[in-house]
Amino acid sequence: MIKKIGAGLAMLLASLLSNGISTAVADMQMNEVVVTATKTEQKPEDVTQSVTVITADDIKKSGATNVGDILSTTPGATVTNYGPLGALQSIELRGSSYQQVLVLLNGMRLNSGSAGGFDLSELPVSLDSIERIEIVRGPASALYGSDAMGGVINIITKKPTKPATTLSGAAGANGYSLASIYNSGKAGDTYYGLSYSKEHSSGFHHLNNNDDQYTAGIKLGYDLNAGSSVEASADYLNKEIGVPGSDELPSPLARQVNRLLVTGVQYKNRLSKAVDFNVRVYETEEHLGYSDPDPATYTFSTIRSTTTGAEAQLNWLMGSFSVLTVGMDGRNDNMDDSSSGTHSATMTAAYVQEELNFGDSFILIVGDRYDKHSVYGGKWSPKASARYLNAGSGTIIRASIGNSFRAPTLNDLYFMDAFGDVGNPNLQPETAVEYEGGIEQALGAGNSIKFTAFNRRVKDLIVWAPTSPGAFTYTPMNIGRARVSGTETELHFAVSQILNGNINYTLTFPVDETTGDRIFTDASHIPAQKLAGTLWLSLDAKTALTLEGESVRNYVEPGSPKWDYYVLDGKITDTVISQNNLKVQAFIGLRNIFNRQYETVQGYPMPPQEFYGGMTASF
Repeated sequence: MIKKIGAGLAMLLASLLSNGISTAVADMQMNEVVVTATKTEQKPEDVTQSVTVITADDIKKSGATNVGDILSTTPGATVTNYGPLGALQSIELRGSSYQQVLVLLNGMRLNSGSAGGFDLSELPVSLDSIERIEIVRGPASALYGSDAMGGVINIITKKPTKPATTLSGAAGANGYSLASIYNSGKAGDTYYGLSYSKEHSSGFHHLNNNDDQYTAGIKLGYDLNAGSSVEASADYLNKEIGVPGSDELPSPLARQVNRLLVTGVQYKNRLSKAVDFNVRVYETEEHLGYSDPDPATYTFSTIRSTTTGAEAQLNWLMGSFSVLTVGMDGRNDNMDDSSSGTHSATMTAAYVQEELNFGDSFILIVGDRYDKHSVYGGKWSPKASARYLNAGSGTIIRASIGNSFRAPTLNDLYFMDAFGDVGNPNLQPETAVEYEGGIEQALGAGNSIKFTAFNRRVKDLIVWAPTSPGAFTYTPMNIGRARVSGTETELHFAVSQILNGNINYTLTFPVDETTGDRIFTDASHIPAQKLAGTLWLSLDAKTALTLEGESVRNYVEPGSPKWDYYVLDGKITDTVISQNNLKVQAFIGLRNIFNRQYETVQGYPMPPQEFYGGMTASF
């Protein structure tokens, strides 16, 4: 099927070029603000589904030292931390599991082929090198295939436009230290970006929770002409951490080593004023080693996971009313596990999307994708979404419906351990359909309010269950069904140049449709309510205060103690030098200002109050 679609794409391209597309067709120059929702550049107001964009300036002003902290205050997002810095950090969107959220780095998949999701603590780029983060909530399998049931997070690094250098250093409680450098340059049509960061923490909990890691990255590119370029990148993470375990099951001797390398090459070609063509090839390789020499819990394992992928996409602007997107996608997932052996799976896919613009007021997007997998067969993922803009009032109404799925991981299919737990090669993908509707109202410059309601129904959930009644060994089965509904309310405000910020409130109602019971947080990390936000206050021309926090109420089993918490972080930044091309800023911050004792995952305490400070120089 892929060969036929490839031939069709070639015929379409040849036809376009041979007919000589009229230069009178409007130039395809959409503002580069949001690209993840449709794989084409769009203005935020033109996006037909729920999207949040976090800019480099937002990251710089925040008190975050990792990407999980940045994402934790966004609408519909739940970031779960298994305790100290460097421990597993996962994200769920709208009550999904972290395996149902696709995480990308510059459009390249980071999700593990063996385990499924992506551990945010393993991001192989420094915060200084990030240009923006785009969070698309809701089903996205129509463009991205598997693992995009809850949404997509695309972390986009900077494209150098001029020579620049940023140096950062920080130190704080519990032996925390951070040093990073980002350098970029441009000479003629050639550009480059280099980044390096090193981080250490002695930890706060037990005797075995230190973290030592560094990242290094390079980006090289060449602009062929307006709209055309070739770019190569490589990003590497090396991390060694202690794994203290939970309060109930401590592992004071366990250690873990992670190494992640993401490499890719992308070629963009503006074939005409109306047609552009993109090709990307990439590879994500992860090595994970875990050891626990304790005789009571002795374990030693190594896993090497490799994902190799390629994608080709053509965008055709057909007049001022239509943008047609067609593409092909393929990848191979390989796992070499010391316990489960060596296994692999391949996927090929094709997708099509049509964006119809009925004037400035109404946009309709319809699309579909077909994935063919070497193990579970084929899967279609249709989707339709729309946006209506009332130009007079500035009111925006959005609605969408889409199918999505999550493929069984290589662990789900082929897992095997010494205790008798085994995978199930007969598994089928989890599937879902989600409805969304929302309204957004502008309230003047920099002020807006947005309300969104969603409902997702999932079936064939992959659940690890006893191999037989009463057995102590487990295997995954397609036995679960769930319904997750909820609302998201967002308020963005700019009182003046001195005071601005945002607040969001999320309600989530998860139900196990097999039993009719509520899904409780200790198993799924789905909060009942979450209030989060960020406040930026300019104290004077050089000094600014940032406050950010969240308040969470979780579902618990009947009769269990309530599980609520709130946490607030603060940061003060002062510009010490600002002259010519040199800017030096000093900052001090306080995490968990009120020294709350809380857990985002039960049994894994979060750090107490922590002070830190440092400096950043840009020139």
